[in-house]
Formats: sequence, C-alpha cells, structure tokens
Amino acid sequence: MKILNLFLFGIGMLSMISCAPKNDAGQDEDDSTAGLKIVYINGDSILHNYSEFRSASENMEEKQRNAEEILQIKGAELEKEIMAYQRKAQAGILSRNEMEVQERRLGAKQQALLNERDQMTDSLLSETTEINDRLQKIIKEKLEEIKKQEGYDFILNYAEGGQILIADEKHDITVRVLEALNKGAGKDTMKKDSMQ
Repeated sequence: MKILNLFLFGIGMLSMISCAPKNDAGQDEDDSTAGLKIVYINGDSILHNYSEFRSASENMEEKQRNAEEILQIKGAELEKEIMAYQRKAQAGILSRNEMEVQERRLGAKQQALLNERDQMTDSLLSETTEINDRLQKIIKEKLEEIKKQEGYDFILNYAEGGQILIADEKHDITVRVLEALNKGAGKDTMKKDSMQ
C-alpha cells in the first residue's frame, strides 16, 4: 500500500511538472531545481563489494560461529551431567541430601551457561554496532568528499524494493564510490563487472 501511494504521488508530481507553464525558452518558470546534480549508489553492491565491510562481516561471522560452538559443547556436557544425575536418581543410588546438592550444582551450572550465552550475545552485538558505526562513518565521509568534488546536490541510495523505483544507469556512481572506499582501505579497486 505504501509503494502504491508513493507511486501515485510520483505520477502526480510528474503530471504537475509536465503540465507546468513554460516560458518562451521552453523552460519551467521556476528554475530552483534546474541544474540539480543527482546521482545514486547501489547500497547492496557497496556492502557486498566494500572490502573492509566484507572482512569485518566475515570476522564477525567467525566469532559468532565460535561462540555458538563453545556454547553447544558446554550445553552438551551439561546435558550429559543432567542425564547421569537422572539415571542415578531413578536408580535410587543417591540419598535425598546428595540429590539436593547435585540439583543445586547442576542448576548453578545451567544458570552460568545462560549468563555466558547472554554475555557473548551482548558482546557480539556491541562489537557489530561499533563496526557498523565506524564503516557508516567512513562511507558517509567518502560520499561527502565525492559530492563536494563533483558538485552533486544529492547522492541517493538505490536498492531492490527501495523507494526509488527506477533510475538511469548513467547516474550510478557505485563503482566510483567502491573504488574510493577500497583504495582508502589499501585494497585493489573494483571492476564494474565484478559487481554483477
């Protein structure tokens, strides 16, 4: 519904612009938007091909896999202990006092494992946020630099399913931005066909 409203708004704006009265030279009377330099980047391509982002993303995925592996191993060990305790309890090998001690010990171990999981999750989220903030800052600074050098008025983000429905490829500066970003990261520049 939102896309339909946006589409109808866009058609309404186009109708207003195309129906606007022209002066003798054939230009709109209001030249406030004349000569605007608008370009766009493909945000998905930037994230996929920006070497520093890819490296940071792969590093975080590795940390997450390691954390999950550690938790799985500890969880499996705890489960074995619980099952061993249950077998002994059902067999009547343990006294009531021994059962209470074992239950407290196993409960404390389970709580410690849950706390460790929460700490790992918080740590990974915090690190991910820190990395994203840093990389967004780098991208924004590079875009500002390019905007200033070229005199662009707007640099838009084009992404599949985004608010820009269609754009002319001649205004796509994604490759240029990637080259600037990857060069700044000390990496080789990207070729346009590597993005396809």
